[in-house]
Amino acid sequence: MKKLLIIMLAVAAAASATIVDGPHSAARTVLDELLDGDISERSIFSLPAQVSAGQVIDSWTTSVTAPIDGWLVLVDDMALANWEHPCRWVFVSPDGAMEIVHMTTPPNALPRMSMEYSSLPEYSSIRSDILDWFVPNPRATRATNCKALIISGGANQSNNHIRYYGDVQFIYLTLTQDYGYTNDDIIICFADGLNPAADNSNGLNSDPDLDGDGNDDFDYDATLGSVTSAMAEMATLAGPTDHVLFYTTDHGGNGKLSPPEVYLNLWNSQTLNDDVFDTFIDTFDCASLHLAMEQCFSGGFLGETVPASGQEPRTFASAATAYESSWAGTTYPDYDEWAYWWTGAMHGSVPAGGSLPGGALPYDPDLNSDGVVDYGEAFSASEDWDTASESPQYDDYPDSCGSNYWLGGLVGTPGVEEGTNPILPPADLSILGNPVSAIARVTLNLGSAGHVELAVYDMSGHIVETLASSEFTAGEHIVSWTTENLSSGVYMLRMTTDSEVINLRAVKF
Repeated sequence: MKKLLIIMLAVAAAASATIVDGPHSAARTVLDELLDGDISERSIFSLPAQVSAGQVIDSWTTSVTAPIDGWLVLVDDMALANWEHPCRWVFVSPDGAMEIVHMTTPPNALPRMSMEYSSLPEYSSIRSDILDWFVPNPRATRATNCKALIISGGANQSNNHIRYYGDVQFIYLTLTQDYGYTNDDIIICFADGLNPAADNSNGLNSDPDLDGDGNDDFDYDATLGSVTSAMAEMATLAGPTDHVLFYTTDHGGNGKLSPPEVYLNLWNSQTLNDDVFDTFIDTFDCASLHLAMEQCFSGGFLGETVPASGQEPRTFASAATAYESSWAGTTYPDYDEWAYWWTGAMHGSVPAGGSLPGGALPYDPDLNSDGVVDYGEAFSASEDWDTASESPQYDDYPDSCGSNYWLGGLVGTPGVEEGTNPILPPADLSILGNPVSAIARVTLNLGSAGHVELAVYDMSGHIVETLASSEFTAGEHIVSWTTENLSSGVYMLRMTTDSEVINLRAVKF
């Protein structure tokens, strides 16, 4: 049952005889007199219809009683962040007086509200198709005994943004096309599921076919009942030899702050709190359990996951602490920034997103050069590359066990051979003399014959030069790289073969 808020009013009385005759002038009054014209990091919305004193206006979890007759203006004070985060409901009277209710969620009427002013970048509300970019990066051996549960609730249509679909599609493609998970290994709970009605804030319906093969990949909607069913199914699907990944995105909130009591927002403004989640995961009988969580306050789930004395080995990674919001950041509107880098580390490159051109990673996240990116390495890289105003969190149990597990299961455990071919030795890329000066010798060691692309990128992801693009035989090859015309700095060499992608960082003096 929703509770009626006792409103603490902050009154901004008009210093002059301001006349407000509609929602647009109400929004202008808020911009000029409350915000002093400062729209930075904010968006301002207005409700077209007037509200009356005493009118009850619903939010996701609470209700607000309008204190005066007039117009409702929403000031989103963190426009690039995921909900929940600070915002202000400003009630503006016809004479320009303002009464403010401090909130952390928008009105349920947000779909009917008009955006009046915004600091958001002017990108298309329809993202480019990741399927046009995604090139599989298959591992030499494919994952066995690996399962995944992916949840994206979205809260409701007006707040279910395209970036949450982008987060889910990127990890799904990585799991299936790089690591060999089958559709039967993955359970997805997304927004309204297979309902054909529009479920996205861009007014469109999220396509349940994530990989373009003509088959629906959503298994459930993301209501609490369906998520409960999905959890029960995963408890049955995953056995004592299976490695399980939980991946969540969209919105989150917090209740009591000490200790943190947090929740994941689900569809229809329902929630899954950390205590209920804890009871679910403690019933699993699996070989290892791994969490990657993007939503606001996601770090509050850490204490329910690690330490886990008496449980299976676990790793936990999140975009934010238990006390802060998570952000779309520079990848708005296509992806959430931390999730983009975390999945990119697992895939080996990143798609174009927001202001980022995509392409090669800033550096090779495989820091111990064992040929796999484990959970610890993926987190370290995503924390380094994330520029948003958030504090990613990580822990594992037993200590440092994250280096023993990756999306392919237990590091060093043989998987299923790709197709019917024998397991080939991995390719290798090296530079004779690094840092380099005028001319560098790049060595390619290939385990099998095939087409090879060797390109140089700068650290913003722009291609600088293509050094090779042709068929190569198996074995060692030397490619000369003339660097005398390049500016000093760090560059990334990227070798793409028929079966893998290898990145190597080079320093030019």
